[in-house]
Amino acid sequence: MGHHISRRTIFRTAGGLAVAGTLGSALSACGGGTGAGSSTSKLTMTWWGSDDRHAAYKKALATFQTKNPKIKIQETYSGYDGYFNKFNTQIAGGSAPDLLQMDTALVAQYARKGVLAPIDSYVGKTLDLTGFSKTLLAAGTVDGKLYGVPSGIGVNQLTVNRSGLEKLGLTFPDPEWTWADLKKISVDVHKKSGGKIYGTDDVGGGTLQAFEVFAREKGQQLYATGGKKLGFTSDTLQEWWEYWVEMRKANACPPAAITSAAHNDLTKNAVVIGKALFTFDIGVYGAGGSITSATLDFLPSPQGDWSGAREGNYVNGGVLLSATKASKKIADSVKIMSFFAQDATAIKDMELLRGIPPTDKARSLISAGLNATDKRNMACADYISKRVAKATDVLPAPQPPPQGADQIADLLFQSNLAIAFGKKSVKAQLGSFFDQAAGILAK
Repeated sequence: MGHHISRRTIFRTAGGLAVAGTLGSALSACGGGTGAGSSTSKLTMTWWGSDDRHAAYKKALATFQTKNPKIKIQETYSGYDGYFNKFNTQIAGGSAPDLLQMDTALVAQYARKGVLAPIDSYVGKTLDLTGFSKTLLAAGTVDGKLYGVPSGIGVNQLTVNRSGLEKLGLTFPDPEWTWADLKKISVDVHKKSGGKIYGTDDVGGGTLQAFEVFAREKGQQLYATGGKKLGFTSDTLQEWWEYWVEMRKANACPPAAITSAAHNDLTKNAVVIGKALFTFDIGVYGAGGSITSATLDFLPSPQGDWSGAREGNYVNGGVLLSATKASKKIADSVKIMSFFAQDATAIKDMELLRGIPPTDKARSLISAGLNATDKRNMACADYISKRVAKATDVLPAPQPPPQGADQIADLLFQSNLAIAFGKKSVKAQLGSFFDQAAGILAK
């Protein structure tokens, strides 16, 4: 059993954000109300995920209903594809669920449109968030109000073919490594393998969340307050792209064709096909477990190796549980949120099926039953979480991404690819990137 948190939620938000395009028209059709709970006496709850996640939710909810017999729950669930399209249709028709699993990439859009209910008034009463850090709760916070309870820890980390490193006689990097360390070991991999294997795939150069860590180390956010402008400078992006240009020149990462083929296709990821030992794509060990037979391990994104560098890593909330604003059963929905956050039975039932558990209590409850790779995965997330919490020079956790963030993510990937293929110079691509990004965010 693997780490089943949605890859869209943690690392590639593009799939989730694309469906929100119909949100405005859906709300216009119904005047902004959902009418949740009006057609049934049962509390309606919906989520997306794998069959294992479905089974775990159902098992945990059965326990909840035994303890709370007056709350009857009608469950609906599906895969991710089409999940928010259906939700938008329900909003328009006045039949949205009372309680739903929400994507952190979309919570701001739905909250600001008046679809979701703020739940701050329940915290410390019927909503027990003991053990949840402020940084983690930021994932469900929009304009100072809490609209969702995080299910787990989402972190920016690298997936590593540990057995591949060992075969080459290379030492597994220290978690306090730097960008220079990543380059060095990646070059060593290529040399030790006789040119057959590269160190790290070039997904990192075009991955928004990997760049985000780098920008945060320089004290810059992806987006300025309000989300209508980029929050990082041209100099920072130039330095990032030049780093990857040097990686390619040094044979630290594979040719651009391998990077291009892997876009949105994990089966062609460089680590999966044996062409690299490090990848920034955590989906290699994500929904459904591992898609490679290699022994995998995990590392935090590298740290800045320049004077004054800040902690760039941060913790996000995996997926959220949110209540709809027009629901007549918000109080009961909050009780269910609290149950999943604190009840030992529910925590054990869900295990890693909604991500790395969000509290020390939850992580200790499930640790004994995990396989070796799950334990390494959870240990890395725990390490990052504790390091971020102790950091004295760190930016606040990012607010939920603005509308258009999916297009910015794809723009960065395609820009990096254009540079990798030699179609554009770094400086030429910089101007194009900032011009297009400005247009996307101004809409």
